[in-house]
Amino acid sequence: MIDLSYDFIITLQKEVSRRFGVDSVTASDCKRLSLAISDETGKLVSETTLKRVFGFAVTQHSFSRYTLNTLAQYCRYKDWEDFQTRHFTQSTPGEMVKDGKWAELKSKGAAVSHYTLVTLKNRSGIPFHNTVSRAFSVAHIERFLEGKYPATALIAPSGWGKSTTLVHLVEHFWYSKEAKYPHDICWFIHAHAAGSLFLRGLNLSNWLDDQLSLGQRENFREYFKAHFDKIGGRLILIIDGFDEITMSSDKLKLMYTKLEEFVYSNDEFPWIKVILSVRSNTWSEIFHNDQRMPPFGRYWYLGPEMDEETNINIPRMTEQEVKSVLYNHRMDPAVVRTFSESFLQKLRYPFYLQLFCQLNTGENTFINEHLSLFEMVSRFVQMKVFSTNNNNFKINIINKLLELLDYGKKGQYADKSELLNKNAELFSAFKELLSDNILVEENLSQDIMFYVKVRFAHQFLMEYFMAMHFVSRGHHQTSEGVFNDVINHLPSSPFRTGIFKWMLRYSINNGQLESIRQMFHLSLSNIEKSQLLEYLAVHYQQEGNREMSLKSIFPHGYFKRYPLSKILNDNFIHFGKRKVLVALLELAEVPEDKLKIRSILFIMSLLQLDAEQCEQELHFIKKIVQREMTEEELWVTPYDLFLFIYEYLKFGIVNENIKDKLYNYSRYLNGSTRQAPTVSHELVFRFSGFAFALLQDYGHMANYSKRIFECYPALVYQKLDSVRLSLLSWQAYAALGHKDLKTALRISGHADLLLKNYSFDHTNGRHLEVLHKLMQGYSYMLENELNKAIRLTETAMEISQKLDLKLLMLMALQLLQKIYTSLKADKQLHITRQQLQLIGTSTSFKQLDKLWGQ
Repeated sequence: MIDLSYDFIITLQKEVSRRFGVDSVTASDCKRLSLAISDETGKLVSETTLKRVFGFAVTQHSFSRYTLNTLAQYCRYKDWEDFQTRHFTQSTPGEMVKDGKWAELKSKGAAVSHYTLVTLKNRSGIPFHNTVSRAFSVAHIERFLEGKYPATALIAPSGWGKSTTLVHLVEHFWYSKEAKYPHDICWFIHAHAAGSLFLRGLNLSNWLDDQLSLGQRENFREYFKAHFDKIGGRLILIIDGFDEITMSSDKLKLMYTKLEEFVYSNDEFPWIKVILSVRSNTWSEIFHNDQRMPPFGRYWYLGPEMDEETNINIPRMTEQEVKSVLYNHRMDPAVVRTFSESFLQKLRYPFYLQLFCQLNTGENTFINEHLSLFEMVSRFVQMKVFSTNNNNFKINIINKLLELLDYGKKGQYADKSELLNKNAELFSAFKELLSDNILVEENLSQDIMFYVKVRFAHQFLMEYFMAMHFVSRGHHQTSEGVFNDVINHLPSSPFRTGIFKWMLRYSINNGQLESIRQMFHLSLSNIEKSQLLEYLAVHYQQEGNREMSLKSIFPHGYFKRYPLSKILNDNFIHFGKRKVLVALLELAEVPEDKLKIRSILFIMSLLQLDAEQCEQELHFIKKIVQREMTEEELWVTPYDLFLFIYEYLKFGIVNENIKDKLYNYSRYLNGSTRQAPTVSHELVFRFSGFAFALLQDYGHMANYSKRIFECYPALVYQKLDSVRLSLLSWQAYAALGHKDLKTALRISGHADLLLKNYSFDHTNGRHLEVLHKLMQGYSYMLENELNKAIRLTETAMEISQKLDLKLLMLMALQLLQKIYTSLKADKQLHITRQQLQLIGTSTSFKQLDKLWGQ
């Protein structure tokens, strides 16, 4: 057994940091690192233990073997013993001899590699020190170096970060103060250098012989095979940008043939390794289609991430890697936390992350994620299509693809044969569109014959080109006729909304204000209009930099005719949209619109347990209700109801006057009506259930919701109406209070299924989704199906954390506390209680213990 040493602990710290995707772990990282280790290994190393391991907390004893084994396994070693053995071998390569030829080749390799490193760092789209080492790549190269394969490749489309990844790898393994394999010789060259050799008729073996100054009767492989036991290192040849050279396909194939000869001839020399970076289309056309002997798979290590359909073995960046780059770019972590999950998913593509960082350099402040995405895609298309030499051919291919797809009606795939139609003029442009990750080709057939399909690489690229198609048909003028062409051609969907957003952006940039006004009285769904309104508000309210205000676009009286309250919905209940709502207050012309906006702001503050902000919003709502709104047939006003909830949660006070009003619902809810509920009605319908929940009055909670459905029978058929979904949640809650688990599960299961199947129509009503999952979780807990209960509750907890819905997080934690108490899971119970305490200390709402009163 190898003795535990301080050197190995330091090495382990560095390995764990690289695996986690950071240069060095900080104290604030330890909690997230603990979760990452648990996800990877299934074992728990606590935040406190990690702080001791990384020196942020004092330790009175050595680390347990369990901790060391788990950290080693996180770094993809078998255990701590394996970790020490491997690093002991690497750090003691044996007695080194002063071999002049080896030293000369090592010196030349270092000089060439240094030049390549500097060149690639200078070419980096963002400052290289802001980039991060990819954890997957370190593991990939380690497995390759330890295996018998003579060659490997990093394969991905253009803009995927292949060169940057290679620079980090070369420095990590061979050229840094703490290089892992300092005794290896590493030659890191760009394909331009290798290409000039190949095309002059030289092969790599002869070239390396020349570099070693060996005689004509000797070659470097035979020489070092005879002396390998004295050398203690490997020869690593790395070629970047293999397919970035401007040359014909024949010359590229010649390069591959020369490289292939070198790789296959190293069968008897396992200490010679070749590493390439290759674009996906080049790999597909040249490398992967090579059918000559010896067998291809025996010589090329492609790694576990290799996707044979897309020819990519570099996974997209992890969310943690994206955030590390943004933090390195000095972006405020508080801003990064506001990014939606969908936006972070897009930033996982390195090229888009690069463009986003470029948009936020110098004095530029953060650009809203919606605007950023559109700006990024616009720049990308400009650079990769319109500003290229063969842009006409590229545009022809894209237009033909849209035509074959019937402009979105026939899905996203078209036959490659139909697209190119054997037109040789298009081949080069098509190849560039593939290389630049604008188009992707896939074989979707299970038959022996290949039927290659082509699609756009991302849906938002297709949305862009579709929007520009309809705009060009309107002679570059957006108008009601152009908009109706889109509406008549495509059904309501996220895809259609994306097209309208591009046309809205086009209208803004080209000053076509009448078109903007026309958009909001089209026959679009409310969710589509709400997203367009949000985009418009964001565009004009960014830090007050716009010469034209949002209010100046719409004439006085416009939103009296087209009320905002018809557009505003639960899509705006999101902590990142507070500025948007404040901007929309400028447009509100009728009291109901003002009430709707202020109520959404109150609801957001309540869900975030921000008592002080709730109080401010109550002040504004009181003014609106008292001064501007006429009397309505309501048993309690929205202001009274919100005040009742606020006072109860803040002080534990039951306002008896409002309570009496609350119980008057039976006098007003009788008969039936075909009229749609007003804004005030909707708010009272939705939040009376919350008041009854706080009072633990499950009978009246069930009865009032039943009466609303009787009075407004049309609600029953409006599947995704937020009022209906809210009432269903209170009916399920009431059923739980009466221990009617079958009814509770049936109602919540129905609502959950609706939200899952129609997510577009209810995009950001996640708070209702969470509430129904909690109902299901509670039901399963009462039925003693604790695994199901934990799974549903943890899912609800995860959604709540991402959206900062502290009220629902608290409900989830209270439910988990009940489950862990039943299971006698002391460790999980302790963690849950700590989290509950953290939420409790972060809010001045103190009466939060009766949310699960039943």
